[in-house]
Amino acid sequence: FPGDLLPRPLLPPSPEHGSPSLQQQKEAFDRGKKTKAVTHLSPEQFAQAIKGEEIGDLPQGPQQQRIAEQRRVTLKNQISRLTGTTGEEGQLFPFEEFYWDTVTVYLKLEQGFLDTAQRLFEYLRDAGYGKRKSVGYGQVKHLTLESFPGFPSPQDANGFISLSNFVPARHDPTTGNWRCLVKYGKMGEEYSQEDMAFKRPLLMFEAGSTFYDPCCRDFYGRLVSHISVSQPHVVQYGFALPVPMKLPELGTTI
Repeated sequence: FPGDLLPRPLLPPSPEHGSPSLQQQKEAFDRGKKTKAVTHLSPEQFAQAIKGEEIGDLPQGPQQQRIAEQRRVTLKNQISRLTGTTGEEGQLFPFEEFYWDTVTVYLKLEQGFLDTAQRLFEYLRDAGYGKRKSVGYGQVKHLTLESFPGFPSPQDANGFISLSNFVPARHDPTTGNWRCLVKYGKMGEEYSQEDMAFKRPLLMFEAGSTFYDPCCRDFYGRLVSHISVSQPHVVQYGFALPVPMKLPELGTTI
């Protein structure tokens, strides 16, 4: 996540108490429209959300995410449509890039796996991560692993929020609020040069999706097999990292 921000839980809309007038309904609609773009919360706001409390000081737009974003302008070579290479004159054009100066990753590890996790992240730091890492994207300058005591989930939690995109398993809960995305993955390293390097499109629940489950498990979701046409042994990580939270009682809204 960017900086120390966390995903905003997806919840049903807040109702107006009593019989709101047309003007009150319009104002409530405008407030919801302005805050809908806010996808991340501060740790304090996230703690309020998982306790079922009203989120305080919610900005009227995605300002929080913009605070964490850094901007830079680089020069790129212009490619000729006739030759598919750079032109003889070497024409350049400015290209605006956005990146996060600090990124936070949450892990849930089995006993004795910490050293292995550290080596894996050190490899990502040295090799880069994600799309176009061969040309300098996905760089990690500093890597720090810290213990985390956990989130202040309430004792009366009746559901969970997922901190990761995930693919539900057969017996996972189905009642909740969610948003979907389609992941178009690509294999990396030595497989990236194959003719069929792209993975099959995968439908996933987005981080921030919430589901009802009175007994929150350690994880939900599953590994997805048969994701690659050319490499049958390749799998896609599709597990949810759940945080117990207090959701509105079924049949009501907040």
